[in-house]
Amino acid sequence: MSETIQPPQAGHTALEPRVRELEERLAAVRLLAEAERAAGPPVGPALPLLLGLSALLCGYMGLGLPQHYYQPLFAALVLGVGYHRGVWLARGDGWRWPLVLLNFLVLCLMFKLFIGGGTSYPFDWMQVPAVSSTATEEGSWFQRAVPSFSITWEGIPGVSDWHFDLTQVQTVLLIATLVGAAFQFQPFASFTAVLLLIVSVPTFTEFNWDWVIPFLVLAAGAVYLQAPGRE
Repeated sequence: MSETIQPPQAGHTALEPRVRELEERLAAVRLLAEAERAAGPPVGPALPLLLGLSALLCGYMGLGLPQHYYQPLFAALVLGVGYHRGVWLARGDGWRWPLVLLNFLVLCLMFKLFIGGGTSYPFDWMQVPAVSSTATEEGSWFQRAVPSFSITWEGIPGVSDWHFDLTQVQTVLLIATLVGAAFQFQPFASFTAVLLLIVSVPTFTEFNWDWVIPFLVLAAGAVYLQAPGRE
């Protein structure tokens, strides 16, 4: 008894690619929904702008204004690289340029913290006593005849007034640290980073850290909320 071979049904053959395509679309939608849940709820531009303005106020109270052109120069460089690498989301609406300007000003204050040493007088504490007379034409005849003497402290010429630009030294060490980190030369980068920290200690003591700490926290929050995953 011979068996009858049934021909394949054309309907099942045509339906399989459609089912597979539908499954792929559902999987893509599921992955997109999971990514959105991981990124959290969308954040508008008003919140990072408010945090950035608050950071500027705290930075001005704790650090003052930038005093060297190196600080806006490095800020502009980091800003361009940050937008190119996607650290900040380049918005296409009317909030774009206010946020760009805000990020630039925050970075200027950030670099003042790193390379804001200014002019340093390391030996201004070296002084010697000096005797000065204060003869006056007024008063009694005794005061005019016998001048009074006082002892004051005066700096040593050529020693106490010796100075150098600490900002340039900090900039060289910062560049060396970044170059060492870029080429993954960790011993060199660690050594230059420690040197940068040591030479910056006198500068750190001049800042008002009651305002610097809130500045760092608010600036970090403003940068985080402008990341592409948070928008």
